[in-house]
Amino acid sequence: MEEERNEKKVLCEKIIQDINAVFLKDQDLASFEIIPKETNCNKSPVVHVEHNLGLESWCAQHVYDHAHRTLISHRRQSSQQQLRTLQQQQQSDILAKYLNVALLINPDVTTFWHIRRQLVQKNRLSINKELQFSALVLSIKPKSNEAFAYRRWLYSFQSADAIDWPNEIGICERAADRCASNYHAWSHRQWILQSGPCLLQSELLRTEKFMRKHISDYSCYHYRQVLLGRAYELCFALPTDPGPNCPSPLASLQQLLTNYGLRGADRAEDMLDLLLPGMDRSAVSSQRLRSFLYCCNVAASDMRLCEEQKAMYGQRDCFELHRRAALKFIVEQCVRLEAGGLLAAHPAATEDVHRHLRQLDFETHPFLAAVRREESALGAKHRRWCNLHLSFGYPAD
Repeated sequence: MEEERNEKKVLCEKIIQDINAVFLKDQDLASFEIIPKETNCNKSPVVHVEHNLGLESWCAQHVYDHAHRTLISHRRQSSQQQLRTLQQQQQSDILAKYLNVALLINPDVTTFWHIRRQLVQKNRLSINKELQFSALVLSIKPKSNEAFAYRRWLYSFQSADAIDWPNEIGICERAADRCASNYHAWSHRQWILQSGPCLLQSELLRTEKFMRKHISDYSCYHYRQVLLGRAYELCFALPTDPGPNCPSPLASLQQLLTNYGLRGADRAEDMLDLLLPGMDRSAVSSQRLRSFLYCCNVAASDMRLCEEQKAMYGQRDCFELHRRAALKFIVEQCVRLEAGGLLAAHPAATEDVHRHLRQLDFETHPFLAAVRREESALGAKHRRWCNLHLSFGYPAD
């Protein structure tokens, strides 16, 4: 029995050494996979092909158990002994070797990530290499909250201007692409959005493509709603003057107004007259009005996209929920700007918006009156939603 344990230990050490050799040889590893194989074929179970690393499944549990025991034994050392160990680069390299294997096989062990943090703080591990390693972990476990949290921690040592935000967005998108409803990937992407507002335009384009590809993944739809709110908060807008032979940049909003029976809104000024009939525009900056029209156009485009997706794929909850969210955005921003003052300055004052809607004479507001009229035709369930979230005051069915 003792001889068998020793043989297993020697084998695990050999496999871990082979994996470490790949890390030292290939600085551009892009993915890691456990390769299904139940038996040992008397050759190395470590597979390395074109920046991709694989480990045959028959040995994964044994290798992980060995690395786990070694690392836990390290944690049990006295504080003085541990400090002495961390001060030696050679010992740090040995620790990293076991950490790499353990976290690639099971990235949910918080203790091991903490050991890596200690090594980074002691300058024993490179931040750039750690970013690469955490991306490698996400290639096999796209929902690893620990890996995303570790990346945010690493970025705390760098200035926002020095960070490659598009690359970070790409990591989030690949993780979400591989695993549906990936809450941790989309939460990390929201963190990126807060840190890199320059990404707004590209994110609006990328998320639309993602919604067309992953029609039932509501996580993207929700992120899209956060993105739209962020764009409006920052007064983001693209130029509204189309070049020659270019379609109108507000075509989706124009089409929405037409669908609601409001015609003749060919210019931005005409649209503002319909959307904000009672507002003193001199009290609002021109950039805010441009952003209002731009964001409403994005929301109108999303409403149209949901209708197109529904016609193509049939009824899905995510289509209906996102269409409602886009409609709610347009209605609420109209009310906020019309009411002015407190509502415009505090976008979170939802109850004040509802109070204003309940008191509104819809006949004086052509757009809201048209929305209230046309949305009522979508059924009793939708009318109840409109009463609850838009205070449209439909009579009880």
